[in-house]
Amino acid sequence: MTQETNFPTMSPKKRRSALKRQRIAVLITAVLVALLTVTLVIVWRITTRQSVEYSDGTRVQDVNGLKYYTVQEDKKWVMKDEKGNLCGTTTEGLYKTHDGATLVKVDDVTGKPTVVAAMVLNGTEDGYYNTDGSVTVLLYPVLERDDIQSIEVKNEQDHFTFERTKDDTFVLKGRDDVAYDSTLFSTLIAVTGYTRAVRRLEIAKAFETDKDGNYLYSQYEGFRAHGYAEYGLPENTDDATNYYVITTVDGTVHKIVIGGITVDGVGYYARPAGKDEVYILVEGTPSEYNATLSQTLLCAIESYVTPLVRTPEMGESNYFDVTDFTIYNLNGSLTTENLEPVIQFSYQPLDLRLIQRPFYQNIPYFGQGRLAGYAINDYQADICLQNLLDMAPNRTVKLYESSDTAVNLHDFVNTYGVAHVLSFTLNVERLGKDGDYEPVADKKQDHEIWISPMVRTEDGEDVYYLYTEKYNMTIEVGRAYLEFLEWTDFQWIASNIFTGNIGYLQKMEIEIKNGTTVGVPGLNKVVFDLEFVDAEGNIVEDGTPNDVDVRVYATYGDVVKVPVTDTMKYRYFYQTLLGSTLEGSMPAGSEDRQEELKGTTPDLRIKLVFEANGETIVRTYSFYSKTAASGRGAYVTISENGGGHNGSFYMLQNRVNKIINDIGRALSTSEQDVIDPSAKN
Repeated sequence: MTQETNFPTMSPKKRRSALKRQRIAVLITAVLVALLTVTLVIVWRITTRQSVEYSDGTRVQDVNGLKYYTVQEDKKWVMKDEKGNLCGTTTEGLYKTHDGATLVKVDDVTGKPTVVAAMVLNGTEDGYYNTDGSVTVLLYPVLERDDIQSIEVKNEQDHFTFERTKDDTFVLKGRDDVAYDSTLFSTLIAVTGYTRAVRRLEIAKAFETDKDGNYLYSQYEGFRAHGYAEYGLPENTDDATNYYVITTVDGTVHKIVIGGITVDGVGYYARPAGKDEVYILVEGTPSEYNATLSQTLLCAIESYVTPLVRTPEMGESNYFDVTDFTIYNLNGSLTTENLEPVIQFSYQPLDLRLIQRPFYQNIPYFGQGRLAGYAINDYQADICLQNLLDMAPNRTVKLYESSDTAVNLHDFVNTYGVAHVLSFTLNVERLGKDGDYEPVADKKQDHEIWISPMVRTEDGEDVYYLYTEKYNMTIEVGRAYLEFLEWTDFQWIASNIFTGNIGYLQKMEIEIKNGTTVGVPGLNKVVFDLEFVDAEGNIVEDGTPNDVDVRVYATYGDVVKVPVTDTMKYRYFYQTLLGSTLEGSMPAGSEDRQEELKGTTPDLRIKLVFEANGETIVRTYSFYSKTAASGRGAYVTISENGGGHNGSFYMLQNRVNKIINDIGRALSTSEQDVIDPSAKN
């Protein structure tokens, strides 16, 4: 049997009333929670933000009366004004008040603000700064690079100005063509924009006395006796000889006069123009990344200027691409007639050689002037040009304001003298289109560099002084970078003087003075004519290294253009020429003797005629036996394309004798007359 249980029921009216009470209770709870949250936020902000104060407890405020505090936002401590506006920071990460008159360091962990620099506000004598050295004194609101329009520096050595350009870079006024030391310039901005003073002298107190008329401040005794001269400062700041003027982008100007150095050497006395205040600006400590006040404000402009020799366009990809690279030595007074070229050469890129001048494809640098016909030692030439590329001059000695080369050169010559002149054109760019590898005309950079005799400095370093016409400056360069000035002719040239490929040889004319050869005695004159044939026997114009065969015809004595039976012998003879090298330079003082020899008949003369890509190259080699190196050497000259007989070198006499003997062996039909290009005779 089921027992029924009856529960009391609530009327609909009472049920609606209970639900209403529940909703009101929930709403009240939500409101209370919201109010509590707002209260907690307000309390948190009030209890976590920290007022920015000086060490004496005075609140920091700017010229507009705004006060400041630090607060944590997004887990980072920041500084704001009392209206909640975020403050800016310096490049050093210091917060600054809106007027730039106070700099504050904010601890990253605790948010504690510490005033590190401040200036006197509203002209008050007390000011809001510490006098115990814990706070840097600012002469005016801090300025950074973006705030500055120009910095003018005047001292007893120089007067110069750095000014901002339209593209927001700084250049040296009047010489925007020169580069300057970025580290030193950054220090100049820091020294003048962030005026670090260890203290401010209370000049107004100098004449304060007690009731008995005694001066209260003995530290100003010197000032009372000598005035501003006690600090190396003029009475009238308009008479200053050492000062700087910094102008902001909005036109505000600050002029600071620099006085003498303090007794302890910690800094220099300084005085704002037109004011009675005196400060001690920090001298600072030099380092790799910073200079001192005196190094930036009491120096000549040359301390800033980067010493330049060659154009900045010279780089790893083109330093070797020079035209008419010439070194002159000066013999006598500075006149054009007394400038004697030591070496002259030009570079030709491989692409140009392969297409236009295949005969020279293995000669990147070819000699010019008195060494025309000689191949330049490309290893030595690279060293020379690499030295110019890598050159790190010691310093800029003088930056000329005038662009008049004659006037500047006159000053340089009177000061240092001239021993050498370096002249060349750098081909910055070549077209390289449609087989045209000629230099781009408007990309050429001409250089004219005047070089003094070598000088030994007080530090024992050997240096040269250079006047560069391109930059109108005199610089000092260590000897190591200019070692090529001391090279002999023999160091400049390639010693293997027979450089033409047999594939381009058309004719060889030989004259032998005494007519003594191996195999064919009494031989005085020989002419070899060459023609090249392909696999089918067809004559090939302009032979190439890959031609299948060469036909050689000889004319000598009563024999007229007969085929040389053994052409391999002729090839071996030509290898003898290719393997014949110069041994050295003629002895010093033999110049007159060399000129005499050129007017006589050489013991051996070889004339080679080459045809390559429609170009005819004629080289004539003359050998004068036993004229050098105690009779062991033969004086050698080369003439190219009818030019003068050039050079002052010699070849070992034994090698010259072998060349003469191998001429006869090449014509001999005897199997015993074998040519070994590597043999000594």
